[in-house]
Amino acid sequence: EVLSILGPSGSGKSTILKLLAGFLKPSAGEITMLNKLISSNKLLIPTGKRSIGLMFQEEVLFPHLTVYKNVAFGINDIKLKNKDLIIKKYLKSFGLLNLQNSYPASLSGGEKQRVSLARVLITRPNILLMDEPFSSLDKNLRTDICDYTIKILKKKKISVVFVTHDVSEAFRISDRILVLKKGIIEQIDNPENIYKFPKTKYTAALVSDINKFEGLSNKSGLIRTPFGNIKCTNCSSNSENTCFGKKHSCVIRTSDLFFSKNGINVKVIEKHFLGSCWEYKLFINKDFPILKMLTINNLPDDKQNIKVSIDLNKILIFDA
Repeated sequence: EVLSILGPSGSGKSTILKLLAGFLKPSAGEITMLNKLISSNKLLIPTGKRSIGLMFQEEVLFPHLTVYKNVAFGINDIKLKNKDLIIKKYLKSFGLLNLQNSYPASLSGGEKQRVSLARVLITRPNILLMDEPFSSLDKNLRTDICDYTIKILKKKKISVVFVTHDVSEAFRISDRILVLKKGIIEQIDNPENIYKFPKTKYTAALVSDINKFEGLSNKSGLIRTPFGNIKCTNCSSNSENTCFGKKHSCVIRTSDLFFSKNGINVKVIEKHFLGSCWEYKLFINKDFPILKMLTINNLPDDKQNIKVSIDLNKILIFDA
C-alpha cells in the first residue's frame, strides 16, 4: 500500500522517515520490519541492511556520473550475472536508454526524478520512503511524474511511506493517510474517510478549507445554527443530559455552502475570482462569524443580498 504522512512543517513527518531509514535512533519504543526488530534505544540496524529505498526532496544524483552509472550505483557491490542487461532493462523501462551517457546537469527535473527512481528500484527494496520527492517540480510535471512513479511502485508491489504537506497529492496517491500533529497521530484512515469523517477539528482544517463557529447544546442535544438545529449524537445519546449547555465547535466546509431560494438571507461583503471558482465572504448577523464560500457561480457585482444554504448533515461537530 501507499501510506502518506500528512501534516504541516514541524509536525514530525521527516523525523519519522529518518527513524524508519535508520538515520536516527529512537529514544524510546521499537521499530520492527517483517517481524524483525530494526530499531530501539539499544539497537540500530544500519540503513544499508534494512532493504529500504530512499527518495528525498534534495538532489541526490552524483553529478560526476552518467545516467547509466548513477543507476548502476545501487548494485555495484552486488555479484550478479548479466549486470549490464539488468541496468539496460531498468533504463529502458524508465525511458532513459537514450540518456544513458548524459550527466545530471543536462537533464530536466522529470528526467532526474526518473533516474533517481530507477537507481532506488534496481536494488529491489521491500519498502520505499519518499520525503516530498516531487516538491521541486512545477505543478503539471509533478502530477505526471507522481502518477508515473506510483503506478510503477504498485506494479512492482513495493510498499511506500510518502511524506507530504500537499493534501491533494496525498488524496491522489494514498491507500491510507496518517494525519500528524506535533508528533502525535490524529487519525489514520483511507482518504475518503479522512475527508468525510475527520475525528478532530485539526484534521478537518488540514484537509479542507473551513469555517468555524461555536454553539451550545440544549436539553435535547440540539445545537442552534442560522441554518437550523443540528444534533450532537453524543449529547442526544446521553440520558443524563450532562452535555446540556456544553460548548461545541462546529465546522462548515467552504465548498458545502450553496445558493438556494430556500436558504437564509446573507450579505456579500467581499468577492474574489480564484480561477477555478469564486470566493465570497458572507455576513449573516453581528453575532455570527463571517462565512467564506467557494462556488463556480458568479453573481453580478451589484447583487449583495442573496440566500445560501447547506445540507445540515454536512456540518461537522467537535468538542470545543
